Amino acid sequence: MIKNHIFQKVSLFAISAGLLLTSCSKDNKELDEVANKQEVVAVKDLNGLDKGGVYFSLEKNRETEENSTDWDIKITGTTIGFGNGAVGQLVEGVLDSYHTAPTEGYSNSGITGNNTYYVNTLYNAPQHAILMKPGVLILVKTSKGNYVKLEMLSYYKGSPNVKTPDFADIPTRGEKWPKQHYTFNYVLQSNGTNKF
Repeated sequence: MIKNHIFQKVSLFAISAGLLLTSCSKDNKELDEVANKQEVVAVKDLNGLDKGGVYFSLEKNRETEENSTDWDIKITGTTIGFGNGAVGQLVEGVLDSYHTAPTEGYSNSGITGNNTYYVNTLYNAPQHAILMKPGVLILVKTSKGNYVKLEMLSYYKGSPNVKTPDFADIPTRGEKWPKQHYTFNYVLQSNGTNKF
């Protein structure tokens, strides 16, 4: 009788512990899934041509002034700079399948030069065009310590199809699709971790 009573208590404890662990495991999984569902922010035709450059807050998803303490990135021509404590680096990857940002390797020196996140076609068709390199992301660590993954999509207003004869014609390109109108997508991980 005593053995049976002890056995029942041990069994009830084992079942309770199992249910608790299953519940915690399920809750943790659900929390992880929620944590990994960050919003993709789409920025279209950010005009850097008229002002000679543009300042942008990734934390607040808005253009700012140069004297603001909010901006994380500055885009001038094809150069992407970092400010107010933000730092960045280039990595290989695709936005929707890049899940872990490195914790080291960031710099405030900016990203510039042909064949970084873009290619200047020079005399290749379409001539003298700035085209975004596929499979390249810009990672930013903001001054608040939050990680951002950013994919540049277009250098031209309206994000034109760069394979058309109209785009290949330089005067037509300049008239229809002015340069230095930046389109990009980014994801901000606001919980301070480097997991997306």
